[in-house]
Amino acid sequence: MLLLIDLLYAVWSLLAAAGSLAVGPPAPGLTLRVEPVFNGKPLVLDSAVYQTGTFDKVAISKLRFYLTAISLTYADGRKYAEPASYHLIDADPEATATLQVRLPGAPAGRLRSLTFSIGVDSAANVAGALGGDLDPARGMYWAWHSGYVNAKLEGSTVRLATPHHEFAYHIGGFQAPYNARRTLTLAVPTALAASGSLTLRADVGRWLDALPLAQQPSVQVPGAAAMEVADACARMFSLYFPLAHASR
Repeated sequence: MLLLIDLLYAVWSLLAAAGSLAVGPPAPGLTLRVEPVFNGKPLVLDSAVYQTGTFDKVAISKLRFYLTAISLTYADGRKYAEPASYHLIDADPEATATLQVRLPGAPAGRLRSLTFSIGVDSAANVAGALGGDLDPARGMYWAWHSGYVNAKLEGSTVRLATPHHEFAYHIGGFQAPYNARRTLTLAVPTALAASGSLTLRADVGRWLDALPLAQQPSVQVPGAAAMEVADACARMFSLYFPLAHASR
């Protein structure tokens, strides 16, 4: 009899424990982490040297860009667009807080895709000097030309004949036919669809490999060349899918 009572108590304890561990409905909100890399390796400004497809050694000194107009599409067809969606992403180690974008208003659910733009829309460009991440003091506004710089990439390689072997791409322009803002839609891997967190990789190696670096090491005004560099910049981005998720 005592053995039966002990057995029943053990079963009840297991059921109670299982109930306490039951997973409730997923919480709303989503965190988008931006991960600057170079050919898949962590991007370290100034000190690290990287190999590209055409140049032996490249050092990166600056990577900044505007991540804007973030929106989510869910598996059931719902959509969510972040209001006032302007985020200045900076790879500088003193600006690591910019690498995490929190979307507290995003509803819970399985995601199908992530859509975003690189650059500032025309509405903000013509609004004049704004605050927050759009504050001109952040160094992404052309004082000599109305408008924002959508992205900056600077670095050096000894194979360039430029002063200090440097290259610089400051990409902007919002008026036709030279609107350098780019919009991308990335499919969310099934294993990450309900995770509440996504990692957006910005791979500088992919950007540089799409540029004629030797022939055009500097583009810093709106125009046809800036359009080509903007197209190359858009190639940087992908959603990172860690192997840890694949093994679950």
